[in-house]
Amino acid sequence: MFQVAWGAGNLVSDREDQMSGQPDGQAGMQHDGLVEAMNAGVVAVNATGRITAWNPRARQLLGYTREEALGRPLHRLLHRAGKGDPAPERDCRLLRTLRTGVADHGDGDRFTHRDGRAVRLSWSSAPIYADDPAAAAGEPGAGTVAGAVVVLQDAAERFRIEQERHDQMAQVRRANSRLALVAEITTVLSSTLNEDEVLRRLVRLVVPALGDWAEVDLLVPDGRVERTAATHRELSPADIAALEGPLPPLPRTPRGPLARVLHGGTTLVVGGDAARLYPDEPLAAAQHELFQVMDAHTAIITPLAARGETYGALTLGYSRPGDGYGPDDRLVVEDIARRTGLLLANARLFAAQRDTAEAMQRSLLTPLPRSGDLQLQARYVPAARVGWVGGDWYDAFPLANGATGLVIGDIVGHDLHAASRMAQVRNMLRALAWDPAAPPSIVLERLDAVMDAVSDAELATAVFARVERSPDGRWHLRWCNAGHPPPLLITQDGGTSFLEEHGMLLGNPDLTTGRPDGARDLPPLSTLLLYTDGLVETRGTDLTDRLTGLRRHSAHLARLPVPDLCDQLLERMEPGGEDDVAILALRVPA
Repeated sequence: MFQVAWGAGNLVSDREDQMSGQPDGQAGMQHDGLVEAMNAGVVAVNATGRITAWNPRARQLLGYTREEALGRPLHRLLHRAGKGDPAPERDCRLLRTLRTGVADHGDGDRFTHRDGRAVRLSWSSAPIYADDPAAAAGEPGAGTVAGAVVVLQDAAERFRIEQERHDQMAQVRRANSRLALVAEITTVLSSTLNEDEVLRRLVRLVVPALGDWAEVDLLVPDGRVERTAATHRELSPADIAALEGPLPPLPRTPRGPLARVLHGGTTLVVGGDAARLYPDEPLAAAQHELFQVMDAHTAIITPLAARGETYGALTLGYSRPGDGYGPDDRLVVEDIARRTGLLLANARLFAAQRDTAEAMQRSLLTPLPRSGDLQLQARYVPAARVGWVGGDWYDAFPLANGATGLVIGDIVGHDLHAASRMAQVRNMLRALAWDPAAPPSIVLERLDAVMDAVSDAELATAVFARVERSPDGRWHLRWCNAGHPPPLLITQDGGTSFLEEHGMLLGNPDLTTGRPDGARDLPPLSTLLLYTDGLVETRGTDLTDRLTGLRRHSAHLARLPVPDLCDQLLERMEPGGEDDVAILALRVPA
């Protein structure tokens, strides 16, 4: 017969003792000692779920002594709800083995310690069968379930280690995503030197990755403060536009958080009511109004600074409680702000250099004369790159015999040295053109002879032309082209033709073959267009196609006033910005 001994820890049967060849009860005592010494909690229950065995390790894990545990319902003892009430017994997986006769297990389940705290244990349960031949033969599910054995292992340490590993991986992923965000922001912002565009891109990139809303306040050179960019994940563009614009000036003695940062302070992490504490400071009051519109719960304000100068402040914030800015978030925001400050410094340096170079270039381009009935217009567009300035020029001036001299040219080089050489060549050409008897080709030939002696300009292209009126009232053009793009003649009815006569570049004093002169009658209301190569040469395009496009656009614009014709040509041709563009247009009267 298969007898189960339900004693304090005695989990073996008399039949097992007999099979082992040992005296009755001796093997059971050995098994009892083994169970007592196990480094796992061993608990046995009878068919009703009451505890019949409880080893010392079970006491260590759950706090109950053997005397406190024996005879008590396992489920009520170990599975209590939040206020001490037992959870529904039907949900107890520990007792499922009693109902099904099938072994079960769980990993990291929560049990209630004697002191009320929750402990995490892994467990496995196996049924104990009553005396039955089938059960004795080891057939699964056979016989009557008389109880169950539950083995418990402490899972808290393992779960703690796994949680630490999970948290570390989450931190690594978070750090990698922040690094990727900083790299993306740097790449996007570096693609432009337009200050307003830099700041608008910035606020769009940091929301929602680093906050629910963001805004940038800039210091204007005259001491004013201006909110130049803002965004919120839930506000409409119209609401955002209403937030941008001038702000109160920066106070001399800063007290509010924004004023302190703009005065050269460090990053501040503040609550949504931080600016409300300074109602008598206009700038702080304006910031408090913004915080209310943004429904700010917490915010971080960091300076946009570079090379010892503060240009403004970036403010990021969360509208939801529970979100905030810790030390790692602060480092990321400060890194982004430093990079943005450097970009602002570069943008302002670029703008200053561009304005200086353009002002110098325009100062070298003489004003157009009033030539009687002739209409003259010129346009100059500097290269997009700051240093690329100074090579292109146009000129128009009256001559001794009443004719008008026209020049368009380009000195090799794109720097301030090229601008200086251009001024030298322009002045020499003016002086040489004063001889009314010399045809344009001779004027350019004489220029070749003196360029090397009085100027360090090596090569140049130019078109020199004379426009004069005959006694019968007709207008005539004589010109010579030294390696320059051909002038374009546009008639009133939209006809176009390039003046193709072409010769060698300037800078060839030993030229053996002269440059050809060209002559053409200019029809009433026709327009002569002189231009530099920046208008028609663009990287990645075919020059022939660009010249065809110039003729097509000019034909469509032939009847426009000369100023409009020049402006429309620049707009339609869309110069690439790699080079200066100069245009000189002359229209013959009716």
